[in-house]
Amino acid sequence: MPDHEAVRSTSRRTALLDVAIIVGVCLAYVALESFHVPKRWSFLVVGVTLVAYFVCLARRRTDSWRDLGLRTDNLRSAAIPVALFTALAGTGLVAWAVAHGQPLVRRQVLLLLALYPAWAIVQQLVFQGLLHRRLMVVVASPTLQAVITAAAFAAVHWGSAALVVLTFAAGLAWSVLYRRSPNLWLLAASHTVLAALAYPLVLGDAPLSRI
Repeated sequence: MPDHEAVRSTSRRTALLDVAIIVGVCLAYVALESFHVPKRWSFLVVGVTLVAYFVCLARRRTDSWRDLGLRTDNLRSAAIPVALFTALAGTGLVAWAVAHGQPLVRRQVLLLLALYPAWAIVQQLVFQGLLHRRLMVVVASPTLQAVITAAAFAAVHWGSAALVVLTFAAGLAWSVLYRRSPNLWLLAASHTVLAALAYPLVLGDAPLSRI
């Protein structure tokens, strides 16, 4: 589980500030998407903002990378539940594609597997390592913490009802896994695999083409 001493070391005021910043970045991204701003520009705006925020976090020193979940000491304990969820969810996505006559061998799947990990780790760091951890300080209910985290993650995928549903469900599962054994490397791997299957096989989408 997350280091609760490290979680408690963050003041409520600081936690609220971080939640507000992350929610603000999410809303800005949704606004850019709603105005159909090209992905390259929305990614640039969000990317620059996040880099500035990460620099502030590093200077503040409220969390170590290990506290956030960028660690290797719990790989063994975290690997099995993450792998089981990823296998179950991945099987469901593939089964849906087969049932709807979608071809399983696609170039987009391989491209996403190769290129998505960096974006996946950034998303998991923002939503699980930062937002979820800060919500542990300001929200009493663990269930509500997980639901808010998943809702924020789903919100930045606004534009496709199917994608919002999929990302909310995945966000809930990753929140539970993060609380059990926080390891962002494994969550990012799960995120990459499921995104590589969901976009081309279920959603018929090629997200890399919009960058």
